[in-house]
Amino acid sequence: MKPRTTLSLAVIAGGLFAYIWFVERHSETTRQETESSAKVLKLEQSKINSIAVQNAETKIEIQKKDGIWRIEQPLSDRADTSGISQILGSLESLRHDSKISIPSAQEKEKLAEFGVAESNVRIKVKSDEGKETELLIGKDSAVDGKVYARVQGSSDVYVIPNTIRSMITKTPDDFRDKKLSDATPQQIQKFAVKTADGEIEAERKGSHWEILKPLKARGADQKINDMLASVLNSVVAQFLPENPSPEQGLGEPRGTLTMTVEGMKEPMTLKIGNVPEGDENKHKFFTKLSNRPAVTVLQNSALDPFLKLRPNDIRDKKLVRLESDVIDRITIEPKDKPALVLVRKGESWVQKDGEQEIKINDSLPGKILASVQSTETTNFVSDVATELPKYGLDQPLLKLRLSSFASENTSESKAGERPVATIHFGSVEGDSGYAKLDDEPFIVASPKTLLESIPVHRAQIQPLNVWEVKADSTIALEVTNESGTLKLEKKDNVWKLAAGEGTLNEEKVTALVGVLAGIHTSKWFAPGEVSKEALDKPATTIRITLKEGEKSDTLTLTVGQALGSEGFYSQVSSKEGTFLLSIADQMTVSQKLLQ
Repeated sequence: MKPRTTLSLAVIAGGLFAYIWFVERHSETTRQETESSAKVLKLEQSKINSIAVQNAETKIEIQKKDGIWRIEQPLSDRADTSGISQILGSLESLRHDSKISIPSAQEKEKLAEFGVAESNVRIKVKSDEGKETELLIGKDSAVDGKVYARVQGSSDVYVIPNTIRSMITKTPDDFRDKKLSDATPQQIQKFAVKTADGEIEAERKGSHWEILKPLKARGADQKINDMLASVLNSVVAQFLPENPSPEQGLGEPRGTLTMTVEGMKEPMTLKIGNVPEGDENKHKFFTKLSNRPAVTVLQNSALDPFLKLRPNDIRDKKLVRLESDVIDRITIEPKDKPALVLVRKGESWVQKDGEQEIKINDSLPGKILASVQSTETTNFVSDVATELPKYGLDQPLLKLRLSSFASENTSESKAGERPVATIHFGSVEGDSGYAKLDDEPFIVASPKTLLESIPVHRAQIQPLNVWEVKADSTIALEVTNESGTLKLEKKDNVWKLAAGEGTLNEEKVTALVGVLAGIHTSKWFAPGEVSKEALDKPATTIRITLKEGEKSDTLTLTVGQALGSEGFYSQVSSKEGTFLLSIADQMTVSQKLLQ
């Protein structure tokens, strides 16, 4: 392409770009100007701090103080913030469909004709800077759904949607906050419920609730917060005059809920009175909240739980309140058996026996903690620990102590073990067992499955890899099963029959040696936990001869009866206890090795 042609194209492209930029910029400016000119009012919602509404019913004054909207006239109460925001947002974005400019000579006559000379439906807003803007709503226009309106001080008349008129032609009660209270459950520090059945009191301590009356116990955090939220967020069905009447039953209420609220000088009390006449199904109650002026009518769905509240309803049903991450040591003390001490070591766990550290099933401590953390009591048996023998807790079947451990002294604690929780497990009845925490007087019932999941013998905490046998170190096998006894030996890395006649299936022998080298189990049983019959007549016995260098050893695997579809009871000569051999591994070790 010639240089002159290139230059011409560049000039054309530049001109085209400049034209588009100019046209688009001018078009955007024109569009913005058009939209701005269509706006009826010039105000910013965030800067408005006062609203005065005049309608046929009354005059309503609303002020914003410390960020909260309140009705000041003709009553004093908290205003509906979302409703106020909706009104102000509609005013800020209000646009007219058409604008009628009235000549000064016809101003009085025309404004009266449109109903905007001195309207009885108007709204005045005042900004932080003291600027006042008032919109007067007039008659309906000829277009359905539209009304005439005028800004005070102007002779221009606008045709606008009748939305604003609908928003402000309401009673003072319509502007009140329908939510009973603006407090949140997290702000409630203490509450007390009084009914004919007695008094219940609870207090928030840190992030948890504690019951103070009629007993001292852990509170159910989520349930208490949900109950408080249900009351605080109750929607008022009706506002009534401030002074209660006798038939409302608020002089001698059937129940009171007193709440200490963070940031409030005085407690907030909700009185629950009678059922309104005509509400035979008792779906509602007369109520009075101490920091709101009106008597209110509320649905009983939020109030009924408090009127029928019993201490056990809000007790923490968790067996123990526990943060598992802080637990560094688990001490298991079975009755008449040596204690097991499991210690966190870095990211894993070991068994501590004196100064010796022994490998264990590393996933087991986490499972114990998870089970303890998630277990809920099935019943609160007794609130006093005066009958320990009755529940087998004078000599518990097992004690479980969960502790944190500090290796060095700090400003807050000394080095060493610090118990977090100790659980005593008593006798078992049916599907439940009795339990008690060291630092609580209560006796509770918990699922016996928790007690059964806690190991009581060192055999039960052994690693799940049954033994460490190298396939290359295996030099001889003696396999006994229903077919008889077969002896094999490895010479020059080739498996052969050590005695007798037949042809070995090399593939099956290789598979057998591989399985024997890597046996894993899903579960260990303590000695005596499995009946003798399960292994008295083994289906398969394998003697394995190992040699590494000059050192040789002989191990024995015994496979007994099946435990349903879970596997086969099995033992090895080098370990205590009984383990489950998987069905797949059992099929390999019991197969015929001769072709």
